[in-house]
Amino acid sequence: MSENGPPKLRRPGSDSEKKGSGKFKKTETNIKDAIDSLNIKKKKTDISNKVSSLKSKSKKNKEKKEGPLKLKIPGAEKEPETKSDTLKKNVKYILREKPLLGLIGLIILIIIIATAAMWAMDDKNIISPNNITNNQTNTIKNHYSDGNISFDYPEGWNVTPNNSSTSSSQFNLIVTVSKDENNSLSIFEENLGTQNFTYSVASWRANIIENGLIYYEGDLTVDNSSAYEFMANYKPGDKVFTIRGIAFQKNNTGYYLMFVFDDALLNYKNEMDKVINSFHVTESTTQ
Repeated sequence: MSENGPPKLRRPGSDSEKKGSGKFKKTETNIKDAIDSLNIKKKKTDISNKVSSLKSKSKKNKEKKEGPLKLKIPGAEKEPETKSDTLKKNVKYILREKPLLGLIGLIILIIIIATAAMWAMDDKNIISPNNITNNQTNTIKNHYSDGNISFDYPEGWNVTPNNSSTSSSQFNLIVTVSKDENNSLSIFEENLGTQNFTYSVASWRANIIENGLIYYEGDLTVDNSSAYEFMANYKPGDKVFTIRGIAFQKNNTGYYLMFVFDDALLNYKNEMDKVINSFHVTESTTQ
């Protein structure tokens, strides 16, 4: 006991309760804080997971929309075949599996191409009926034939046959082909009989010399026969002409061609060659 007085009575459990209750409260507080902390973390974790999930979904959607195309696995999706691809496969299959059939097909193809080319060439070479008619008309118009002699003559020249059966001269006139009155071709014939052809040519040449001057003499071939020719200046009157004479023998008959021009012979070379190169005498069966 104390000197100051009797000790005060304490309420049962007052101090211990205070102390104990204080500790309990503190512990209780710590547990609540821990639980709250756990709840917050859990909530935060759930929210972050949801946000991450949303982000990943949006990212996937974005990649689907804007991202690069995924590489396709070879053979996963077949592209549609074109006609050329199908044809190539068929040709390869035919050549591989059926070489004989492929060879026959190739030969047929070559034949078709060659035939088409020949048709194209034939089309180019086809002559229209009008052209054929015109060519025949020109040939008939510029060709002379009396059954004994025949020849072509220049276009635009006129034919004047001699219808007289008798002639006062040694040489019988057969036909005259003239461009105009100063440019012409006269054809004569002479039945030689027993007369020598060389003598007949000499007589014909003498007639020319009477009124002209021979400046060239030579030979050439007419209708597969050797022929004599001369070139001369001829002056029957006041005007001078140029003359080219040709003589040859066939079927015991002498044939004489006399070209007369009012210009140089060289200027009419093509016209003369046309007649000489086409001149033909029908062969006689009797001699």
